[in-house]
Amino acid sequence: MAALLFHYTVSWTGSFAEHLFWLLGIQMAESTLSERRQALPFEVFEELLKRLLGPIVGGSAQGFYRQWRLVAIDGVSFSLPNTPQVNRACRKGGNQNGKAAFAKLQCSALVELVMHNPLAACLGCKGESEWKLAQGLLVHLPEKCLLLADRLYGCGAFLVRAMERLKRCDGHFLVRVKQGLKVLRQIKRLEDGSRLVEVKALVPGDRHRVAGTLQVREIYATIKRPGFRPVKVRLWTSLSDPEQAPAEELVRLYVMRWEQELYFRELKRELGVNDLLRSQTVETAAQEVAAMIVGSSLIAHERAKLKPGEELQHRISFIKTWESLEPLWLTLLVGADILSEQQKQQLCERFYWLASRRMMAKKRSRSCPRAMKQPIQAWPRKKNQKSSTAPHNISIVGSVS
Repeated sequence: MAALLFHYTVSWTGSFAEHLFWLLGIQMAESTLSERRQALPFEVFEELLKRLLGPIVGGSAQGFYRQWRLVAIDGVSFSLPNTPQVNRACRKGGNQNGKAAFAKLQCSALVELVMHNPLAACLGCKGESEWKLAQGLLVHLPEKCLLLADRLYGCGAFLVRAMERLKRCDGHFLVRVKQGLKVLRQIKRLEDGSRLVEVKALVPGDRHRVAGTLQVREIYATIKRPGFRPVKVRLWTSLSDPEQAPAEELVRLYVMRWEQELYFRELKRELGVNDLLRSQTVETAAQEVAAMIVGSSLIAHERAKLKPGEELQHRISFIKTWESLEPLWLTLLVGADILSEQQKQQLCERFYWLASRRMMAKKRSRSCPRAMKQPIQAWPRKKNQKSSTAPHNISIVGSVS
């Protein structure tokens, strides 16, 4: 009853709320309702993400390398509307051409590749950087995983911290590294052209003090594809045995990290209207993104139930997910010190069941093509964009000057 009362009091929906406030003689404006929603602590949403997100049991065989589950970590930013509340709370970025049009809400996500399933997410409600948010995701690395990451994370400072968690969960990492980054020393050259090296992690804020060292396997390779320029990559991995994980296999494996970029595209285009969020404050924008991430998790779990070659025949509605999620987080907020951990988890599982029942049917095909008249500009249009599905030609570089 307390959760129901709190839900209707905050959301101001339904005749129950209307009669309640009429009996009490309270008149509540829309701005006051918005302020009540903003007052919800984001810790409730963080708890929801922890309870709702997790690896898919079994999963697709393509989402594994040997016995390790393929996961990736990366960041994405969402544009915030130019409201007075956002402009007071956030600073806009810029470059030599001036300030950006919108302030940004940063999000870092740990994603299960192939299935596009979010395992954990951190949101920068206070302007935290992608680097800082990503460090909070390390505790959510699943058992027996292989962590893939781009060049932002290819340094000793991040890998030393990541390895502390990976050792406990029997996992490994495979990250891309900047070409000019120096190593402490070379330990051994391996038969497949890779080598074992020792790298350092510096003390934050001091480039002259070494906080720790780590032994990694370094791979230099050139990736070629017909019609495109060759790309040189430098990888570090904790898989030190070339027989267990050949260098060429690991380079091909790293290409799969692009699956996370595809996940972010789905998050914005399918569950969001576009890159610009609809919420009017930073706090409610973070709630909106959290609901989108939960919706993407629902899609991933439904996709995992399909048979090979079968297509997903229904859709997830962001509005319906939000409507189902709202009473859940309010119930957890009111019953934080009343409900047991088991009851909280059961409530979250019931939400998953309810949200899956509220899926919509697949859209019907249109009788006429949907199009929009584009404004004519002086800039020439880019046509004949190159695209290729040809396999990659990978060559391992044995020595680098």
